[in-house]
Amino acid sequence: MAGSTLVPMSLACAPFPEGWQGDLDETFQQFCTLASAYIESNFLTGLYYPVGTTPAPTLPTTDQGPVAMNGVWYFWDPVSGQYLPQSQSVKPAKNYVKNCIYQVQQYSVAAIPAGITKVCDMAQVRATLANVLAASQTTGPAASPDTDYCPLAQAYTVGATLVPTLAATDLYAHEHLIEGCDIAMLLGEPLTLGLSVWVSVPGTYSVYLTSTGRDASYVANFTVSTASAWIRVKVNNIPALPTGMGTWNFQEGQTGLYIGVVLATGSQWQAGSAQVKTWQNAFLAGSATNSNLCTATNNQIRVTAVKLEASPVATYLSVPSFEADFHDAIRYYWSSFNYQSLTNGVPVYGAGQSAGNFVLSVPFPRRMCKVPTVVPYGWSSKAAGNITDISSATDIATATLGAVAKGVSASGAAAGVAKGDPVGCFVIADARLS
Repeated sequence: MAGSTLVPMSLACAPFPEGWQGDLDETFQQFCTLASAYIESNFLTGLYYPVGTTPAPTLPTTDQGPVAMNGVWYFWDPVSGQYLPQSQSVKPAKNYVKNCIYQVQQYSVAAIPAGITKVCDMAQVRATLANVLAASQTTGPAASPDTDYCPLAQAYTVGATLVPTLAATDLYAHEHLIEGCDIAMLLGEPLTLGLSVWVSVPGTYSVYLTSTGRDASYVANFTVSTASAWIRVKVNNIPALPTGMGTWNFQEGQTGLYIGVVLATGSQWQAGSAQVKTWQNAFLAGSATNSNLCTATNNQIRVTAVKLEASPVATYLSVPSFEADFHDAIRYYWSSFNYQSLTNGVPVYGAGQSAGNFVLSVPFPRRMCKVPTVVPYGWSSKAAGNITDISSATDIATATLGAVAKGVSASGAAAGVAKGDPVGCFVIADARLS
């Protein structure tokens, strides 16, 4: 070969019949030797009916895996409920959930306050009372026919404050954020939601989809029959996002849809049996059959591998790389999100270029999706709107630093700075990199 080219490809390989000989076998071996590709799928085993089989075989009416008959391989199509020949085109199912296994995470929350608390990028938790839940990161499920191995999951553990009797307005729920520009691409499409869940207490739990304004919602229940074991929850064939119902945001950097997993819910947020699995013009989160996980210390629920797709049935979840999740998650927060703590911001370092003057700069690792407002925090004082002459520990007031999409730079007069003095600050808050 004069050169090599990496190309994306999708391969569906059925097993060769035992003892089969032919050019395709050799061709496939040569291809595997010469080509480089990322391949993901399941190795399939199925039924094989040689030509001339007596009596003549017929295709099963239920999914039995791939079937070869009269020289043609057939695969089960869950949409039509029948076997279709291998030439049938398949629409790839994209996951519209960013940070689906919570590998981009900020911190653990030992005692979640009342209200809505961000627990990791693209996810938050709702709690009516403080100190009922604690959030932490844990290990996800092993690889399965439904998902890749999920190294991480979001866990909620019931703490010191218990809620044995729920008030009507109580709601304890994990929520995943879907960006508005992503749901714009889903309009008119039937949807499927898949997620992996681990619960320490068997029972009935709920998931919900709700609009930006929390005024349109879709509720479904699922049952956990075995304690402390991962299960794959699949909510198939969700009707398309409703038009003329609810308040939706279709913009970048804004939440367009919330996906919720309910730990406990009061009657105000419960859907009646006729309202389950239909879009409702209200905020509903669970049902009357929803278990209350907040009744005993150390009860726990874990969530990971969230997939929202434009498909009437659930498909396999591939785990994104950390780099892909990191880029997608932080791009969402291009403004107004305090990702770093006050003491661990991005350091910006410079020097006095001459007596009474300074210059400093820092390039962003990624180009940001808009020019940020960059507030400097003093090197030692951590006071907002200051850079610091590090030699004398003297703050120099400057409300913001000049920025472009590719980085930050600043220069100007600074009384007391000597030529060569080190100057610096921390950049926090709006300096999200993308």
